Amino acid sequence: MLKKLVLVVLCTLPLALFAQDAKLGHINSQEVITLMPEIATVKKTVDELGKKWEGEIVKMREEYNSKIKEFQQKQDSMPEGIKQVRVSEIQELEQRITTFQQTAYNDLNKKQEELFSPIIEKVKKAINDVAVEGNYTYIFEMGTQTILYHSPKSNDITALVKKKLGLK
Repeated sequence: MLKKLVLVVLCTLPLALFAQDAKLGHINSQEVITLMPEIATVKKTVDELGKKWEGEIVKMREEYNSKIKEFQQKQDSMPEGIKQVRVSEIQELEQRITTFQQTAYNDLNKKQEELFSPIIEKVKKAINDVAVEGNYTYIFEMGTQTILYHSPKSNDITALVKKKLGLK
């Protein structure tokens, strides 16, 4: 008898959950993130790092261009063995520039991710806090273009999250 009662309860429990109205909300977190005061510092730091990398790349390109110019001016009078060495040096420099650019790109992305991570976590925490306080079942991100429809019953919690974070 107890087994039947447990079985009936387990079968009807999901139906009871579906009968409840789900409270839905949506947010544009990108809008919130762009208003965070920390964004200016992150942008400045990333821009400064990018300028440092770009300065080094410019130096390497100048060296590359001067080697090519020198090679083009002197190639007619160079023995074949020296030509091959110079061409090899130029190719190696091209490869170094390409590798350096990739390293710079990766370093900038890593630094940007490192600096944005605490901001994103802060926004996520605020969203979670608002969701819990407002008893929301789901919060959808409206900034991404994956939401095809949202009901008028869905509440925009962007303003609540901004308030929670002290943003205007």
